[in-house]
Amino acid sequence: MKRILSAASVALLLLPLILPQGLTLLGVSQGPKAVENRLKTPLPPLSLAGQDFKAFAKQLTTSYGETFPFRDDMIRAANRIKLALFRESPSKNVILGRDGWLFFNMESALEDWLGVNLLSREELDAFTAEMKARRDWLAARGIPMLLVIAPNKASVYGQFMPPAMHKLSPVTRLDQLGQAMREAGVPFLDLRPALISAGQVRRAYWKTDTHWNGWGAFRGSAAIVEALRARFPGMPPLADEEYRPLEFETHGGDLSDMLLLTDTLTERDIEMERLSPTRAHAAGPPGYPNPAMRSGRDMVVLETGDKSLPKAVFFRDSFSSAAIPFLSQRFQRSVFLWEHTFQPQIIEAEKPDVVVIEAVERYLHQPFRPVPLP
Repeated sequence: MKRILSAASVALLLLPLILPQGLTLLGVSQGPKAVENRLKTPLPPLSLAGQDFKAFAKQLTTSYGETFPFRDDMIRAANRIKLALFRESPSKNVILGRDGWLFFNMESALEDWLGVNLLSREELDAFTAEMKARRDWLAARGIPMLLVIAPNKASVYGQFMPPAMHKLSPVTRLDQLGQAMREAGVPFLDLRPALISAGQVRRAYWKTDTHWNGWGAFRGSAAIVEALRARFPGMPPLADEEYRPLEFETHGGDLSDMLLLTDTLTERDIEMERLSPTRAHAAGPPGYPNPAMRSGRDMVVLETGDKSLPKAVFFRDSFSSAAIPFLSQRFQRSVFLWEHTFQPQIIEAEKPDVVVIEAVERYLHQPFRPVPLP
């Protein structure tokens, strides 16, 4: 009896290791793989074992763990159990809010909401000096500039943060930045009021994603166009009547993907359908390389052909992806660069009528990287 129990214990111990390998050999397909912004560790070369066996063993263990058969399925199952039984977020990078809302807990998003990562006087002075220099360089060429900050989701939907979390300061980095830019005379647009107003009509952000949805992108774009109309009064406003909202059930967004639960944490997406044919069409290659530092960040160049409208260059991040279809309707030519580093040579080549610099709140420091101006 003792031998039987011992054998059964060993079998149970080995089962989680052997079963996935056996299923793979039998051709059993695995579930969808997680989308990871990193390369998995390759198997080490055998020659490394003779040179540095400790390094060889470490790389072999890491590679085996990252490529273990059914690894993502097992993580997905564990996440479902943790979420269902304990109502806890399976990832420290995703905050489980109220009523199905998920919030990002990376890149200072939580600190922004809490108000605990305020900018120092030195940082504000450096940001102001950089943006004033850029404003003046553009003004010397007759080009106005607009700095736009899109709010983090928690800055619009903070009421859905976990009950145990409370803001620690009424002032945030975005408040500080806005005050500094306005005092320095840098045209600045804080999109929080526009998005809070949009949210009173219908939901403006994904519940399971870090970004705004189609409705939020539309209202954010309308606010940008409205701010530019002070300089270009002939530019028509973006009106609600030009579009109609469409709601449909879809898989979860990037936050649910971080939990490997896009098929479990589904939601109703809101897109805006244009009621007339789009006026903006893809233009030919601009004659200069895409300055984006990361792959997948394509440069978008669109033209309406309407010479009564201004030409624009946008420096932007992922928030503008959903806004491009709306913004491009209001420009003769619009160049969207998925890059925050200022590019004087592209400004010289494009000779736009206006430059717009957009960044989401958690990246608000990105547009201020110093760039020598010719």
